[in-house]
Amino acid sequence: MTSLQSTERQTLKAHILWLGTELEKSRLQCRAKTELLKRMLNPEDLGHAVSNEVRASIYQILIEDSHNERDAWNR
Repeated sequence: MTSLQSTERQTLKAHILWLGTELEKSRLQCRAKTELLKRMLNPEDLGHAVSNEVRASIYQILIEDSHNERDAWNR
């Protein structure tokens, strides 16, 4: 196995940092989406203005997200 050159190491480090940053952004966006959807289901918050059809869609999104997250962890 050959050792990595300094420039290759720096490039790999930059890619790892970028991927970590993108992953964190994605995680925060997903968390914000989930919090908004939960607020829309809460009758004391935004839920009073949300139709039953929208509530059903929200439940479906939350369930699919949960399944996708579980599947990602099981890979």
